[in-house]
Amino acid sequence: MLWLTWRQHRTQLLVTLGFLAVLGGVLFLSGQVAIDASNGKTSSYCYGGGVPCREYDAGLEDLYQKIYPLIAMVPFVPLPAGVFWGAPLLAREYERNTHQLAWTQSVGRGHWLAVKFGVLAGCAMLAGLVWGQVFGSWLEMFPGKAETFTETSYFGAVGVAPAAWWLFAFTLGAAAGVLTRKTLPAIAITVAVFVAASIVLLFLRPHYAEPVRTTGPDPAAKGALIVETGRVAPDGREMSTLDDVPGCPLGLGKSACARAAGYQDFTVYQPLSRFWRFQWTEAGILLAATAVLGGVAAGGTVRRRR
Repeated sequence: MLWLTWRQHRTQLLVTLGFLAVLGGVLFLSGQVAIDASNGKTSSYCYGGGVPCREYDAGLEDLYQKIYPLIAMVPFVPLPAGVFWGAPLLAREYERNTHQLAWTQSVGRGHWLAVKFGVLAGCAMLAGLVWGQVFGSWLEMFPGKAETFTETSYFGAVGVAPAAWWLFAFTLGAAAGVLTRKTLPAIAITVAVFVAASIVLLFLRPHYAEPVRTTGPDPAAKGALIVETGRVAPDGREMSTLDDVPGCPLGLGKSACARAAGYQDFTVYQPLSRFWRFQWTEAGILLAATAVLGGVAAGGTVRRRR
């Protein structure tokens, strides 16, 4: 069964490997440019002032912005595991009627599904971990970008979360294939549900735990996930920092004028110390969804008569 699994799915595995290699190559080349710009030093270099530092930081930021259109697609990198691995896994067997032959041999449905599903699920998790390490290493080359807790769109691409996202995408595709028994509809469902899940968790992420609320400058807010910012008027009324303060001019002196008038800035945030707690929370949510989808895929395969 292991040899059969490799023969049947090696194309998808190799294409996905090539996809990750291309992404990794682009990140590696841009990272080398960043290192060359700092004379071999990393992003910890040149946080201070002065013209050379400002020019260096501006150069790295410009490089980062040039590659950003590619990086903006980071949350959807796990989709190949669902589209190319999961969706065809069972849908293609039903579509070609090869399941009537495959499941009437000495290998039963349960064993057939366990081996194929187990091998591909393990590969999906491994691919997710590798991608998380590659992307995390790339972010560390840019000043301020390594603090991935501040950018929720990157959160699922570093740490342990990528493994859970890749496994979720694969299992989602397999479940869609069982329900539709057609490859193209299964792919469409996989893409739609995955995108919806990414958007939902993007908005849920700041609320995995009760946020911290602070008034005035707070060193703990550095690198934190900001949930909300605003001002508190002397009468206790909350307002946006963009709202006009009576008697204060617009421009750079607005904040100082507001503080002098009795207005206080407040920040609601998730501290950086909760990064790994949130990583495991998101992984747990995805693994729970994966278990449900895996049950759908297994139940629909083993119990279906034809």
